[in-house]
Amino acid sequence: MLLLKQLCTRVARAAGLLLLLFAGGGCNGDVFIDDFMPGNPPSVSIEQEGETVTIPFEAANWGIRSLGSMYNSFGVQVTDLEGNDLSLPLDEGQTGIVRIIDDYLDLEAVKRNGREVELTLRENLFDNPVELNLVVGNSYEEKTIPVRVASGTKYRVDSVAYDWSRFFTYDYKAEWVYSIIVDNTQATDTTWAHIRPYEKAVRRVRFSIQGEVMGKDYYTTILGAPLPEVPIPDVVDGKPLLRDTRVTFDPDEQDLPVDLDKNFTVLVPVPGGKKMEVGAYVSVEYYGVPFVLYCSHPYSGRTRTFCGTLSSDRPYDYFYTRTELPPTHEEE
Repeated sequence: MLLLKQLCTRVARAAGLLLLLFAGGGCNGDVFIDDFMPGNPPSVSIEQEGETVTIPFEAANWGIRSLGSMYNSFGVQVTDLEGNDLSLPLDEGQTGIVRIIDDYLDLEAVKRNGREVELTLRENLFDNPVELNLVVGNSYEEKTIPVRVASGTKYRVDSVAYDWSRFFTYDYKAEWVYSIIVDNTQATDTTWAHIRPYEKAVRRVRFSIQGEVMGKDYYTTILGAPLPEVPIPDVVDGKPLLRDTRVTFDPDEQDLPVDLDKNFTVLVPVPGGKKMEVGAYVSVEYYGVPFVLYCSHPYSGRTRTFCGTLSSDRPYDYFYTRTELPPTHEEE
């Protein structure tokens, strides 16, 4: 009986020792995991387009978990180093490219090995710096690296092309300018109404841009403020001709001066005993032509095109109308 009791005691001690060994082994596994980024993560600032900042790591047991902003939603592309599609998060030790490529921002994070990640700013079209977070880590630990990218250069206009084969024009459009009522019912002699048909005369042009309707701030963010000027055609003998006329590439309608005397006055007769409405009108030359605006970014190499139709209304002549009105009750 004593021998059995001693045997049980030895078995219990051996089991306890094994438990301690297993427990110690587990603790050592946690304690001695390589620390890929000791201490606080660095703050990264990228000051200009084309600049690359390299972030070093002490160990290779990490992956890119996310890249983005708390304040904006950006489109993100994820590929391996050969360009094949991947998705976030990247696994521990996995290489790849994570790229924010949006309307206004293009930033690339490249992990070629476990010891560094390269951040390259292609373009930041926002008028202010953008604050981002690069999150890296593994199944045990994550660290957030603040990334600040400075505002950069806007796109430039390379050229504008017009499709002359689809140019169309006509000159039989009329626009009302204003009307006046002349009451000559109490007189026997003719009176003369003075009208100035060109006093409001302007040439109106508009770029109607295809696709989703965007506000003016969309275009100033991409192309800068003020928006760039581009050449537009005039009509000479019924045909388009590019001369020296330039306008701002603006989605809003623009008024251009015309070579007409705003003080030019026309005398319109109103016979005695008549009450008339005199209307002033201008004859308008209209044209429309499809266009493509070609733009490029000097650092990112990206190109953009804006397509649509340019339209123009230009007054070139006048006419007036006279409409006889019935006398008022007091005049009858």
